Formats: sequence, C-alpha cells, structure tokens
Amino acid sequence: MPKWIPKPEWIDEEVFIIGGGDSLRSFNWSLLKDERTIGCNDAYKLGEETCKICVFGDARWFKIHKDSLAEYKGTVFTNANQLFHTNLSWLWTLQRQVTGLSKTRLGWNWNTGAVAVNLALLLGAKRIFLLGFDMQISKTGRANWHSVKGTKPNVEAYSKFLMGFTQLSIDLKTKFNCEVINVTDNSNLDLFPKIACDVFWKERTKV
Repeated sequence: MPKWIPKPEWIDEEVFIIGGGDSLRSFNWSLLKDERTIGCNDAYKLGEETCKICVFGDARWFKIHKDSLAEYKGTVFTNANQLFHTNLSWLWTLQRQVTGLSKTRLGWNWNTGAVAVNLALLLGAKRIFLLGFDMQISKTGRANWHSVKGTKPNVEAYSKFLMGFTQLSIDLKTKFNCEVINVTDNSNLDLFPKIACDVFWKERTKV
C-alpha cells in the first residue's frame, strides 16, 4: 500500500520529464517551477517546486535513497516489483509491464525515463517534453547531471534504453493520443521530434 489507480489528474496538460543526462548539468531549473514535472530518480533532490513527481524503477536505487526520499515533499511513484506490496504510506506503486506502454500498469523498458513517459500518459498529458534524455556519455565522460566526477558510467546500458524506447514509440501511436518532443541537445534518441534546448525555452518564455 498504497496501490495507485490511474487517474487523469493532468488531463490535456503539458508535462516535462526530467531525465538524468549530463546535458542538464547547467540547466536553469527555475524554468520548471510553473510547469507540470516528473523527475527520474535523483531529480527529487531538486525539491518539489521543480520536481513535482519523482518516479523510479530500480529497487537497488531505492535502498540508497530511501531515507532522503522520505523527506521529499512531492509525490513518489514506482513500478519496482519488489516494492509493489510496500507498506510505506508515501510511496505509490503500480504494477510493472516489461516492455511498451500500458493504460493500467507502468512500462519498464529497462529505464526510468520510459516509466516516466508512461506515468505522464496515465495522468492525461497531451504533450510531453523530454529533458536530459542524452542516451549517451557526454564528452566529459559523465552519464548524469547529478553524478560525481570519477563515477564510472555504464555505457552498455544505453543500447537497452534505446531498444525499450523503440517499443514505447510503437505503442504511443496505437494506445495514446499524445505528442512527445525531445528537448535535449545532442540526444542519441531519434524516435521523437527534436528541438534545441535554448530555442525551445526562448520561444516558451516570450512575453
């Protein structure tokens, strides 16, 4: 408990998903304070004003962050199988679907970014913007904007991530009526329309 029954609380809204890519290292987080946001994994550290919802799919990650995550004031979701029957009152759970998208579960697709996309769809999003979906190691050798220098990135994981998004993109066309736009500079994810980060925010913040 508690098990989450999908409700379109953000119906027809635009939703930003905060990924983990190193391209967000110098991002101006204040741009997201008035937006609907879902943050992947460590994004909860940005606080609930920036990251309204945190989602994760890795139970091992949860063991490391459990105490800090309990202090986070936003909403927390997971589709980790090991936590489906948890008794934590602040952790919302939904069953995992291994690949693709679901209207009753959360698709895993081997990465939390894909879980976040499925969650945004269940919440009723009409347009999803992907931030920090680099899907590759940066030129400085870092995998994440929140990683500590010297941390060894898992390069092999990206092929699985991209394979998962291929199935996700197929289901997006057949199961949901939603546009996904990749607002990530130098992203290796080519399944969705792309726009440069500075161009996107310049247009969005026009008065």
